[in-house]
Amino acid sequence: MRENTLKQKLYDGKAAFGVMCTFPSPPVVEMLGYLGFDWILLDNEHGSITVDSAESCIAAAELSGIAPIVRPVGIKPELITPFLDRGAWGVQVPRVNTADEARAVVDAVKYGPEGHRGLFSGGRPAHYGFAGNTTAYVEAANRQTLVCIMIEEVEAIENLPDMVKVPGIDVYFIGSGDLSQSMGYTGQQAHPEVQSMMERGVKIITEAGRIAGCSCPDTLIPKFLGLGVQYFHSTVGRLLQQSSVAYLQVVREAAATLGR
Repeated sequence: MRENTLKQKLYDGKAAFGVMCTFPSPPVVEMLGYLGFDWILLDNEHGSITVDSAESCIAAAELSGIAPIVRPVGIKPELITPFLDRGAWGVQVPRVNTADEARAVVDAVKYGPEGHRGLFSGGRPAHYGFAGNTTAYVEAANRQTLVCIMIEEVEAIENLPDMVKVPGIDVYFIGSGDLSQSMGYTGQQAHPEVQSMMERGVKIITEAGRIAGCSCPDTLIPKFLGLGVQYFHSTVGRLLQQSSVAYLQVVREAAATLGR
């Protein structure tokens, strides 16, 4: 089991910046690692990444030093553990609203005695069983695998005081898009009431000594960094849009100057 550089960085109190990728492209994942991002979110919930296609993306991430995290479609073990068996360094699980659901996620991710993940020590994360022993692998997997739960509804914010007491959760990630919808302000992530609800959630998380993450417009990242949030991600589409707009503006202005 590899050392989880993302988990180490977060527990060192540093901010970590990732990219969400909704399509299976190992070269894109590899390039994002060389560009310096800390982690990649391979999106099974909203994207076309499957258990089978995730494996090569995970390998590409490891090659270029970017931590591969998978977002499955839900909290059931059969939706989570196949990605871990193919080498994901952690999961970011959507729509977790209660402490019981948070405990269910931990139970699905961790081997015994911390959970009930099905035992398999012959896959990629265990070097196919060619080195070490099962006991050492289980201990390393429980220690190194990152568990992130997504706080996406008003119910989850209301239940956060109990959820932050659940052992085994590394990151509590407030998803502003779904939270805005839950509040009746669909797509209005910067709405004052949505922002107030996010700030409330971040305060509960950080005052409990836990690690907070969130999605928000890029312009609001400095604000949430100041509030103690450590875990952020952009998207491949947003990065491509920003760089394309900047490039085309420069070259089209140059072409216009020359009458071309």
